[in-house]
Amino acid sequence: MRRINIDTQLLRSFVAVADAGGFARAADQLNMTQPTMSQQMRRLEEMLGQPLFRRDGRRSVLTPQGELVLGYARRIIDLNDKIPVRLAGETEREVIHLGMPEHFSETLLPLLMAAVHERYPNVQLVIKVGRSQTLAAALDEGRLHLAITLDEHDRTNTAPLHVAPMAWFGSPDMSLPDEGAGEIPLVLFSAPCGLRTLVIRTLEQAARPWRCMHEGEELSALRAAVQVRIGVTALPAFQIYPGIQALDAPGSLPRLPEVAVSLRTRRGWRSRTAPDLERLVIEVWNAFRTTAPPVPAAPERTAAWLMA
Repeated sequence: MRRINIDTQLLRSFVAVADAGGFARAADQLNMTQPTMSQQMRRLEEMLGQPLFRRDGRRSVLTPQGELVLGYARRIIDLNDKIPVRLAGETEREVIHLGMPEHFSETLLPLLMAAVHERYPNVQLVIKVGRSQTLAAALDEGRLHLAITLDEHDRTNTAPLHVAPMAWFGSPDMSLPDEGAGEIPLVLFSAPCGLRTLVIRTLEQAARPWRCMHEGEELSALRAAVQVRIGVTALPAFQIYPGIQALDAPGSLPRLPEVAVSLRTRRGWRSRTAPDLERLVIEVWNAFRTTAPPVPAAPERTAAWLMA
């Protein structure tokens, strides 16, 4: 079947004639002469190869083929007219790229997305989940507008949203060698990683021998390795990590430094449609911190409770 491209102006004229019941009335409505209207309808009938109107006294009525075409013509015109309206609406939308560590992807992220959608419906968030070092580099390179990062507290130049202790995490029935009795089995993020560097430096400064038993890119994989007692890991102690527990008085393991949660903004950037977006992120973070269940003391924990 041959393909034809139908001019929407012909379809508008066709719908006008059908609605007005005659060429003259339709021509008046569209500010054109009757001969021009008649010529347009002849062109449309020639393109389609079907008669679209028949005379009924002084009126022009649709043929069966015309009735079929009328439904399509209305839909085509409606879609055509919606395009500029939709584009005009899209130009008002602002796409904002936000980065955050995987630690928050199942807890803070849903709260933040819901809050932004409610307060700023014309903002579309694009989320980048990654390590803090990667997010900081993306921010500097202009690929992110905002980023929530985790950094060692003593080594950050940004005023933090929150300062939290680091804790050693393991399986509920994990046993560790006593000091001087063997290497500490570790489960770590792959390098480069700020938390990995922090853990290794802490053990080296304490003269504790260690061995990396498993390393991975994602927090979920690290949790799985800890659950099956491959080793222990270190994480910020401000939320529960399903399946693993913070070790209470973890024997000879050294005390870990504190970490800072910071909100960073790309230099010189200000949101066009959400001027208070940074404040909203801080509000959501504060709400998250006050409602998140605390990491309980180890004697009160069970694996089943953590998985709840």
